[in-house]
Amino acid sequence: MIITIILLLLTQMDQAFTMLVDLIENEFSRFSLFLSFLLINALAIVLSHYPIYTYYAANLNNSGNYTEWEVKHPIKFWPFKKFPVYVFTTKKGTNYKPDNWANYLRYLLGLLIHFVWIHFIISSFAPNLIFESFPLSTLKMIIYPLLIVPFLAYIFLKEKFSKYQSKQNDDGIPLSAETIQKNGVKLQTLYRRLGITYFVVAIISLFLLIITIYVANFSPGGFIVILLTSYAFMFNYVFFRLLRTRLNVVIKTLKSPLLLPIYIFIKLLMFLRRSENYLALFSFNFIISIAIIVYSSIASINGWDVYNGIPILLAFFYFYYFIIASLGKYFFVAKKLSLFNTRKFKIIFTVCGLLIVLVLVNKVFDVEVTTHQLDLVENSKYEISETQFLNSLVKKDTKTLFFIASHGGGLKANVWTLNVLNTLQKETQGKLLDNTIALSGASGGSLGLALYTGLFRMDSTDTATIQRKIDTLSHQNYTSIDLTFTFGLDTYRKIWPLNQKIGLRDRPYYKMRKYQNIIEGIRSTKLSTLSFRDYWNETYNKTGYFPSLIMNTSGIKGNRGILWSVKQNDFNSLFPFAENLADLSNNKTLPFYQAVSTTNRFPIFSPAAKIPGYGHYIDAGAIDNSGLLGCLDVHNYLLRETDITNDRTIAYIEIINSKSLYINFLVEKFKSENHIKHIDKNEFETYNIVDDIQAGLNLDKIPGYLS
Repeated sequence: MIITIILLLLTQMDQAFTMLVDLIENEFSRFSLFLSFLLINALAIVLSHYPIYTYYAANLNNSGNYTEWEVKHPIKFWPFKKFPVYVFTTKKGTNYKPDNWANYLRYLLGLLIHFVWIHFIISSFAPNLIFESFPLSTLKMIIYPLLIVPFLAYIFLKEKFSKYQSKQNDDGIPLSAETIQKNGVKLQTLYRRLGITYFVVAIISLFLLIITIYVANFSPGGFIVILLTSYAFMFNYVFFRLLRTRLNVVIKTLKSPLLLPIYIFIKLLMFLRRSENYLALFSFNFIISIAIIVYSSIASINGWDVYNGIPILLAFFYFYYFIIASLGKYFFVAKKLSLFNTRKFKIIFTVCGLLIVLVLVNKVFDVEVTTHQLDLVENSKYEISETQFLNSLVKKDTKTLFFIASHGGGLKANVWTLNVLNTLQKETQGKLLDNTIALSGASGGSLGLALYTGLFRMDSTDTATIQRKIDTLSHQNYTSIDLTFTFGLDTYRKIWPLNQKIGLRDRPYYKMRKYQNIIEGIRSTKLSTLSFRDYWNETYNKTGYFPSLIMNTSGIKGNRGILWSVKQNDFNSLFPFAENLADLSNNKTLPFYQAVSTTNRFPIFSPAAKIPGYGHYIDAGAIDNSGLLGCLDVHNYLLRETDITNDRTIAYIEIINSKSLYINFLVEKFKSENHIKHIDKNEFETYNIVDDIQAGLNLDKIPGYLS
């Protein structure tokens, strides 16, 4: 299950590919790259270890009475001596015979983590390598079959161990003393060869890891290096699994002075041969994962630099898996050793029960959750009225007025919108926005329009300064904040009493604060409480005019939420079948940045914003991902109620970053130039449910006919 989740998250999200690019290309992410390799190997070992307890607990193949348990204290000093580990030894005289295939499948789990990691690397590099004349398809045909080789090597060597250690043949007939002696010599030779090979593999892995961290970059050469490093660690895992419990035998075969480096290497690993020390290694990795999670949480809250998202994601997986697996093992051991009346068991059982009760409190008592609740502030008394705004349009000496709509698409749409707007401003000497009626967007496009409003408020028509800030905004790490809070504090704050106001905020709040601080050149720990209209009002007064700003959001009941920066005369005439979120009850409204955050909350990955008394709101793309609807509402209103559009050309500018639409444009252009009526489409066959999902997600096709 955990492997499926990792594969889904790492290979189905564009953000994940971007994280890998940053991991390799960004010199400040080198430590994050090291942590990623560390946690991949830690996950491989721990995932392949704990299923053995499930095997015994389920009494598969009558294995339930095969083990004897005892308590060990791997670390003798306080406070770690308070945390014992439980190790087992095999019981003599039982009828159970260990099943090698159960062992193979368990260790395959560890290799699958490496499979996923390598597949993720290939998927991340693939979109860029197709432009490098790189033989990627050929390489895939070589790489994927080779991923099975470490597993086959493990089976082959394990079977050899079983053969040389057995005292009878496959038919159950006892072997002769001479044959047993020969097999013993062969086994010693095999141990010696494997010890030497393991040393070579470990050295190669270390050497490649150093090159990957300090030399490799996002290039075909870097791609090969990181693949080789990952593949080497697969063999490193196989040899560790094969030899860990046999290190005391291996080291006895390394008596030659020429093998001294290998002898020292095996001697260093001897510490892990003992089960209690091996289990302590899991706990050490658990502490590392906690340290990563805690630092990332504190850094996100305080606005510090955060690790790359990949080690954060891996740390959370290790953290949760270790807790669940350790609890499962403990309850199994408690049954075996009759620990139900011990103080430790009572504490663990009570804590688990208490957590379940706290989770159920919300459902049973219908407790209000404030985790994702937005702040409310007083509505301004100095809003720019609809009449005042329309009069400013009447006075404009221009024959063309614009509406600008920006399409959704996450962070990329945000950055694309900012760059396009600033370029257009630069090319028109600042005249474009001065002749624009309204800005309306969805999701990332809406965020880009709002952020440009903030940039204009600070720097007016100074496009050079604005561009520097845009570059800074585009290089920030927002994904790590999302991951840290999604799997951490935002999840815990769904549980009572943490779901009440305790001084912490959710991930959209801290991301918006990051935007605010860069735009305004400050280091504030809080978001501005300036209302949505007051903020836009200051932008408007900067040069005497700024387009009206329409923020679109979607209610979870299917209703449409609108914040218009102008104080309208009749909201329903302007935006039919929509909720006015700029004028809340009791003369309240939303602060600017929190209002903007409501438009950019993609379902599943971002939480719905709660507006007290008005419900929950998610990404605007759930209703209209083009941003055009808000512009059309205002345009239709002007046609009905005013003569502003008379004798003037109304032009729409649609800002969109869509590969599929651009490809469609190129295809249509090619057909027109070559007088081709139709080009057959060669599509991959998929299941109906997949077709339905793809159709639902392809919201970026709306502008194709609206334009």
